[in-house]
Amino acid sequence: MKTLKTFFIICIAFCISSCSSVKLTETAPFKISGATYHSWVGGQPGVSGVNVIIGIDDDTSVTFKNIYFQTRKVSVTIETRNKKKYVLGNINTSTRSEETIIKKETKEKVSKNDFPFELGNNEAVLEYDKAGKTYYYKVSKIKKTETVFYP
Repeated sequence: MKTLKTFFIICIAFCISSCSSVKLTETAPFKISGATYHSWVGGQPGVSGVNVIIGIDDDTSVTFKNIYFQTRKVSVTIETRNKKKYVLGNINTSTRSEETIIKKETKEKVSKNDFPFELGNNEAVLEYDKAGKTYYYKVSKIKKTETVFYP
């Protein structure tokens, strides 16, 4: 009976430890053609954010879902500019009350204890689906560009 309890406790501990870590894929079914991020400041006091822009090539049968960047997780949008495809993440860092911001962005700040990745300031993780499975791919060496000031 003691061995059964011990086995059961080991199984639970293994399940908990494997659920808390997220595995990154070494290769992705798409190519990164470039990645940048920049801070932006709005025309009102306390309105600000960070835009992450990742150029993508060869993304057939992939659906991009979220981006993890600087302890934040946000949904992504896909844009095509000059026949090139980009994955965009707009991280709202505004200090103003959410009710006063006209366009409320979807954002989710994750506490550092719950953030599933250890990332540097110039690293992000793209979450994507392929054939019904979720994968995570780390993008490194994201270039910081100049802050954009909106009127």
